[in-house]
Amino acid sequence: MDEKNKLVYKGIEESAFAVLASKLNRFIESNTLHYLYFSGEIGSGKTSYIRILLKHIGINETIKSPSFNMVEHYETEKKTIYHVDLFRMRNPTAWQDGEIGSLFEEENTLIFLEWPEKAKGLPTPDARLEISLGEHHIEKNQRDLSIYFKEPSLLDNQHFLLPK
Repeated sequence: MDEKNKLVYKGIEESAFAVLASKLNRFIESNTLHYLYFSGEIGSGKTSYIRILLKHIGINETIKSPSFNMVEHYETEKKTIYHVDLFRMRNPTAWQDGEIGSLFEEENTLIFLEWPEKAKGLPTPDARLEISLGEHHIEKNQRDLSIYFKEPSLLDNQHFLLPK
C-alpha cells in the first residue's frame, strides 16, 4: 500500500486504541472497509486490538484468539465477521484452497486477518494496520501504530485525530 495513504501514531496506550477502534468502526458500518490486515511481532497487540474493535462493532460474547483454529467467526445483524490468524500456516498459498479462501467470496463479511505476510496472493486489504512495541514503550505498555488505507479518501485526518 502507498506510503502517502498512511497514518502513524507513536506511543499510544490501550485507551487510544479504543478511540481509534470507534473511528474505524464508522467506516465498517458504512460498508467502506471489508478486509483489515494486522501485522506486528508476537506480543505487539494485534489480537488485543482486534478484540477492542470487535467490542466496538457490538460483539459481546467471549472473543477468542484464532491462533490454533485459524478462524473464529462472529455474527451481527448486518454481517459475518471472521478473525483469521495465519501464524501457523506453513504453505503460503494454503489459504486459497480451504475455508479461508472461501471467506473472501462471501457477501456481507468483514475479515480481520493477522499475519498476512505468511500468505501469498491475498486480496488487497482496505486497511493494513502495523502494530509495534516501539523502542521506548515496553515499560509503559504503549504501542506504535501505522494504518495504511487503500483509498486515500479515508485518510481525512479529522476522522482519526486522537484526544491529547
